[in-house]
Amino acid sequence: MAAFSDMLRKFVKRDLTYVTSTYSMTIDIEKKERQLANELNKFSGKFMSNSKWTKVFEKLSQNIDIINKCLMKDVHDELLRQIYLPTFENVSFTFHDKGFKDYGGNQPYRFKEIQWIEFPSHWTIKSQKYKQDILKIKNQLHNIGQLEIECDEEKLIIYGYK
Repeated sequence: MAAFSDMLRKFVKRDLTYVTSTYSMTIDIEKKERQLANELNKFSGKFMSNSKWTKVFEKLSQNIDIINKCLMKDVHDELLRQIYLPTFENVSFTFHDKGFKDYGGNQPYRFKEIQWIEFPSHWTIKSQKYKQDILKIKNQLHNIGQLEIECDEEKLIIYGYK
């Protein structure tokens, strides 16, 4: 009978730990959603939907040969993070209907967390100079539909929020 009591105590303890951790995760998710909503409320304009971001990233993946560097600014902080675009054949492994998994070391992102993506026209790494034709990239995005774009000789930006 003692063995049964010990076993029962272990199951109850394990189940309570599971319930507690699940409850804690639910609270964390709700807290993160409120924080995200507060971040998004700071912007005056929303320009992209999940389906439009999907079209943009699919088109970029179809034209990966002209893209050497893509940066993303999310709504949470001021960092520009490099994101790695897959080939079109692998786009479904990276992108889904509400976001993407970035294999470049960044966390998974939902499209609604993207403030903008940016394509620099040139950059330097350890005295090595690199460039890409941002007008070619812009032209490839032309038939997706209405995009909020800023383009000058330094960079091309596609805005999610302003």
